[in-house]
Amino acid sequence: MTGRERSRREVWRGAWTLSRTELRTTIRNVRGNGRQLVGFAVIGLMVFGFPLVLWEQTAGFGRNVATGSPPIGTLAASYLGVAFAGGYVGFVGGFNQSRVGVVGPLVRTSIPPTAVSIGRFLTRTIEGFAGFVPAGIVVLAGVGVGAGSMLVPMLVGLGSLPLVGTGLMAGRLVGDTARYLNERVQLSLWVRAGLFLGLTIAVFVGTQAVLAPVFEGGDGFGPGSIGAILPGNPVQAYAGLVLAPLGGTVTAVGVVIAGVLAVVVPLGFVVTIRLETLLLVRNVGGDSSTTRVAGTHGVPWLFNRTPSARIAWRYLLRTRRDPRTLAHLTPVLFGALGMSGTVLEDPHTLLSIGPPAAVIAGAILAGGAYCLNPLGDDRDQLPLLFSSTSSVVPLLRGRMLAGIVLGLIVGLGVGTPLALAEHEPAFIVGQILLAVVLAVASTGVALGLGAAVPKFERREYMNVERAHPSLVVTMIFFMGGLLVGAIGFVLLWVAITDHLVGGVLALVGYTAVLGLVAAGGYWYAIRRFRTLTLDRL
Repeated sequence: MTGRERSRREVWRGAWTLSRTELRTTIRNVRGNGRQLVGFAVIGLMVFGFPLVLWEQTAGFGRNVATGSPPIGTLAASYLGVAFAGGYVGFVGGFNQSRVGVVGPLVRTSIPPTAVSIGRFLTRTIEGFAGFVPAGIVVLAGVGVGAGSMLVPMLVGLGSLPLVGTGLMAGRLVGDTARYLNERVQLSLWVRAGLFLGLTIAVFVGTQAVLAPVFEGGDGFGPGSIGAILPGNPVQAYAGLVLAPLGGTVTAVGVVIAGVLAVVVPLGFVVTIRLETLLLVRNVGGDSSTTRVAGTHGVPWLFNRTPSARIAWRYLLRTRRDPRTLAHLTPVLFGALGMSGTVLEDPHTLLSIGPPAAVIAGAILAGGAYCLNPLGDDRDQLPLLFSSTSSVVPLLRGRMLAGIVLGLIVGLGVGTPLALAEHEPAFIVGQILLAVVLAVASTGVALGLGAAVPKFERREYMNVERAHPSLVVTMIFFMGGLLVGAIGFVLLWVAITDHLVGGVLALVGYTAVLGLVAAGGYWYAIRRFRTLTLDRL
């Protein structure tokens, strides 16, 4: 065995050891945490439930292939979705590269840097596809049942692998580049946050514009629909090549696409690993990063009245200095963008549904900003807090007050000007009162949820390493906030347009119920804090 071969075996052995250890650690953490088991069970039901909903369509696809009329357009659309899923996993893995736990420096000096890069690549890829692969197996099973043969799902599955790999490598390179630029570009955090938000909205709007011709007339994806996205139909040509043994058409374009994919995947892997190894050796984004603090600030007179108000000001100041403290709300941003398609189709609806949407968004921001993980977010400060104060009430009230301020800035600062353009004074007054009620109630409910399902472990998400709130709790809070806010505005509209007395009484009852639920969450959070001891931290 030559020295080069021995070195390669050492690299791959180290990479596999690192990846296996991290995966084992993740599995043990999940198995030892009942709340995480419940969360993964819910996600598992969603993963298997969605393909089962499409069972008839997938079985129909298999029957069509078996009868000699393969739906090339449908397969091409599916392959585009598969490539997008690979790109998403790659981008998230490249942008959110962990530091190999708390033993990062030891790992970096124990195995070759290339092994560290490969190990992290394998770990993030396996974790990323943990939800997609089971869903894909169910889909292929439906195709096999419809076709009455295992040959069809085998061909379809094998044909998807090059597209998955291509999407994965492309997404990983984009994620690595975005991470590098995020660490190296000497811009303020707020400018970076603004650029990220603007880019996200631009990608969403661009995607809507590109897909509009595909769904015109409500036809959905069909044999010719992908041509509206990719002129020349290269994906259809590749799909025809995959189904060639079952009646698909072999074209020169399909052969060329297959050859390109066969070269792109291994080449992309080599380029990705070398780039990540270079960044690792240079310690870009590593432990040497420093936080620049311009100076300190006094407490404004408005926040200098009570201990809770002063604590609220400190939370707001921390967010002003580092907007990444709100990174855990990124899924809420994506969800809100997904629901804004109506505004893109008809901009006038911005004046009609914009004010209620701003108020509901402000309420969700009020509770989600600081109250969804009050225990885990202050994990490092809890021993000092418990040993230096007789009550945690000011801390919780400070979190609530800081969230209410943020929420009202959006709910009133954005919603009221939009309402002035089209709605009558009675609706505007009711909207202002409803904005205050929803913001206050949201913080109490969020405190209760965060105290019931705290997250203490630090993890990296959106290039921010901290104890992020539970993703499941965040999404439940988001969906619940939409529903509760919509009910409030329906009652407000009824009170203004149809039945004043009945509507007002319904709004009073609605406010009372919200107040009771919010008070319950607030008192539950206080109780959880009071029952904790230093031995349990």
